Formats: sequence, C-alpha cells, structure tokens
Amino acid sequence: MVRYLLVAISLVNIGSGAWMMFDPYWVIEWVLNFQGSEPYTGTLKPASLGEFRALSGLVTMLGVVTLRALWSPNYASWLQPLAWCFLGISLARLSSLILDGFSIYTVVGGILEATVAFLLGVHSQRMQQEMDEEDEDEDFEDEEYEDEEESA
Repeated sequence: MVRYLLVAISLVNIGSGAWMMFDPYWVIEWVLNFQGSEPYTGTLKPASLGEFRALSGLVTMLGVVTLRALWSPNYASWLQPLAWCFLGISLARLSSLILDGFSIYTVVGGILEATVAFLLGVHSQRMQQEMDEEDEDEDFEDEEYEDEEESA
C-alpha cells in the first residue's frame, strides 16, 4: 500500500515538475490564484525563471529517482537520502510560514512533503530488512550445501 502511494506521489512530482519547468508563468498564476492573490503584473528576469526551472528540475528528478528506487531492492538504499530531501523541502516550505506568513497552500505542501519523507523512510527500512532477510536465507542455504558436500 505504501509503495503505491509513493508511486502516485512520484508521478505527481514528475508531472508537476515538468509542468513548472516548461510553463512557469502559468504555474505562478495558478499559485497566485489559488491563494487569492492579485495576478502578477511584473516581468520575471531570466535569473528568476532559471531559479524556478532549477527547482522544477529537482522536483522532477526526485520523482524519477523515487519511482526507480521503489521497484528495485538494489536501489532501496536510495530511498533514505530521498526522504531527507523531501524533509528538507518540507522544512523550507514550513519555515515560510514563520518568515512570510500563513498560506494554506504552504501548510498543505509542507505537510504532504513531510509525510512523503516519513513514508520513504519507513519503506526504505522495510526494503532493507527484506534484503537482509534474503541474504540470511542465502547464507543458510550455502551452509547447508557445504555441509552436504563435506558429508559426501
């Protein structure tokens, strides 16, 4: 169940990150409209758009890497650092509540990202434990095989 929820969140990150990267003006207008702000009438400079797109690329790749790591036990160790990345995004977003004031958008985003961080951490631990148990089973089978060879 956790895996499927994380897959859905990964797909949302990929889609929204790509959307933000390719159409930052529309996303900015959507966020302003969502929070009831006046439409932005200024001009965004290339550096501002570059920062927005850089963050969008990070969000996209968090989704891609998380999606990859969820389906392969070999990449389970990647989930723990990804959890820390989502926690960092959550803390930065929630610090905005202190620095910039209340926004339901910020609260919801921060809570969702903190939840994703928690779920990634839990799922990572489960996958690591499964891998450890498989390794123990393989070691036990190897020992049995060696015992059989010695007795023959």
